[in-house]
Parts: sequence; structure tokens; C-alpha cells
Amino acid sequence: MKLAVIPIFLVCLLTVSAFAQEKSAGNDESKVENGTIEGAAFRVDFPANWNKTLILYCHGYVPAGIPPVTSDPRLNLMRNAFVSRGFAFAQSAYRIQGWAVKEAIEDTEMLRSHFVAKYGKPNETYIMGHSMGAVVTLATIEKYPEIYQGALPLCGPLNDIASGFQERVFGMLVTFEFLFPETIGSLVNIPKGTKLDQAKIRAAIDAAPEKAEAFAKRWSIATTRELPNVLAFFYEINREIQVRAGGNPFDNRNTIYDGFADNGALNRGVKRYAADPKAREYLRLYYTPTGRISDPVLSVHTTYDNLIPGRYVSQYDTTARSEGNEDLFVAKYVVASGHCNFTIPQMITAFDELINWVREGKRPEPGEFK
Repeated sequence: MKLAVIPIFLVCLLTVSAFAQEKSAGNDESKVENGTIEGAAFRVDFPANWNKTLILYCHGYVPAGIPPVTSDPRLNLMRNAFVSRGFAFAQSAYRIQGWAVKEAIEDTEMLRSHFVAKYGKPNETYIMGHSMGAVVTLATIEKYPEIYQGALPLCGPLNDIASGFQERVFGMLVTFEFLFPETIGSLVNIPKGTKLDQAKIRAAIDAAPEKAEAFAKRWSIATTRELPNVLAFFYEINREIQVRAGGNPFDNRNTIYDGFADNGALNRGVKRYAADPKAREYLRLYYTPTGRISDPVLSVHTTYDNLIPGRYVSQYDTTARSEGNEDLFVAKYVVASGHCNFTIPQMITAFDELINWVREGKRPEPGEFK
């Protein structure tokens, strides 16, 4: 399966090595600690002149079985920008990959506890993350409101994961299989190691370009060229989650699909699947947002994201409002195309707005972020 669709912040971005101290790029006096906690590799960048603020960073989805990479230029730039200003920056690789929200929450908390024991208690602690890491970020600040002062979930789904993935991930796959038969196959009990045949997807698109364009438009995909990668990525997520959850968490028996050329034919013919209750419960736990926050949460998303629609971020506004916490959530957008396609200055400025909100009570205005 081609993984080019997975953006730079969705891969594991940590150096996996024995415990060591080394110099940090961009700051000759900063210390870098690499190690493992309960099987999870971690990295801590500790500045020479620590401002007593700690940032926990959560990386995004890494397909199960893909080993962590040792470095990433954009993360290095972002991390060094924080460290050069006196922030400590800590990040866990998580003990396993895939939809590892449960493990990521636990491993991030163990890393934070390690940091406090080794370097001292920060005056302020913030958490941030990209894509799946944004889910981990939100879940963490909902779970540990007494620990964190603010959260910066970036380009991640902040809605009910079970419902959101059923609507987009499962929905795209099952409707494509109906419209282009024998391209996707069954969506349950997928054998280990099975990958979607992107060449077959491309051939089906080339054979019926107008139908493919209508399908892409229905799912808010800009061009049919993106479909093979997106579908392959969703196929892997669906397969891996079912293995992790012990069954299929998606149930489309009550789904009435619309927005297609012939809604009647599609709803009569699309394959229907029943969910395994235990699997559904697993995905509900990891994660369905509660809206119960006590600290500022600032989210940023691009205006075009072929993996995660903007509405999946906006839905957290309703969740927070249901708990009377609408004043603690702000969603901003960047006019850009691509998943997590932010510049380093945009991310740094977003964090500065979050800090000003926490320290000075200056709630950022929702809307465009430049």
C-alpha cells in the first residue's frame, strides 16, 4: 500500500535509542534525553534556560507494523523553535502503533511523570498533537484537567470516533465497492497483511471517469487522483481497528446514504454490516469526546483536508456547549490544502495564542488563522 497520503506529522517522529544525553540541534546547551518507558520510546528536549513550561507532543497515526523513523525535518524545526524559547519538549513514540489512542494516553502520562521526577514540576504544562495525536491531546486534557493548562489539537477528528469513522472511513469504502464492484471486497475479517490493490482502484476510475468524479465530489475529495491513496489508507485503518477492537465496530444497517446519482439503487444494493458490540464499545472509549474541559482548547484545521473534514473539528463546539464549556473551545482554520498542512510559524503562533489565552484571559477569535 502506498502511504504517500500520510503526511509528515502522521509518522512516528522519535529517535529510538538507549538512554543518552546529547546536544540539541539549534541550541548547543540544550540536553536531549532518549529512552524507553514500559516499551515506549521517548525523547525529552530540555533547554539550557528552562522557562518552567513543559509541552507534551502527541504524534499521529502510524500503520501497525511500520517501525518508527529516527527524525523528521519539520518536527525538528518546530521542536527547536520551542526549545530555543525556553520550553521543554517531550514526546512519546507509544509502545505500539495503529489506532493506539489508549496506549498513547497512557504512555504520554508516564512520560510526563518521568519528566517531573527527573527535571522538576513545571509551572505550566501544555499538550499538543497532530491528527490522531489531536485525539490523544483532547482525550488527555479531558482526563487530566488538573495537570494541564491548555491544549492544542491540530488537524484531528474531535468528534465521536465510532460515528465519524463509520460515516467517512467505512462509508467511503462500502459505497465505492457498490459503485465499482470487486475493487474493495469485504470490509470485515480481512486477513492479516492484506492491502488494498490501488492499481485496481485506478483502473476502475479510468474506466468510468464521470462516475468517479461524482463519487469524489460526494465525499468532498478534490480530484479522483487522490482516491486510490485515500481509500487504501482508510482500508488499512478499518482493518487495523478491527484487529485491535476484536471485531467490526461499524454498523451501517440503519444508514440511508444520499448525495449519489441514484440513491435508491445504492441503498438497495450497498452491502450492510452489523457491528460487534464489544468492538463498538472499544472505539467509543477511544475516543468519544465528553466536552468536560476546564482549560482552554484551541484547534486549527486546514480548509481542505481529504482525510478529516472540517466539520469533524467543528462538532466539538456542540459537545463543549452541552457541558456549558463553549467559552473554553475555539476552532480556527488555515486556508490551505492537505492534511496537517500548516507552516511552522503558524503552529508556533497558534501556541502563542493558546498561552496568551491561559495567562491573560485573551480568548482567540474564531475564524481564519494566518
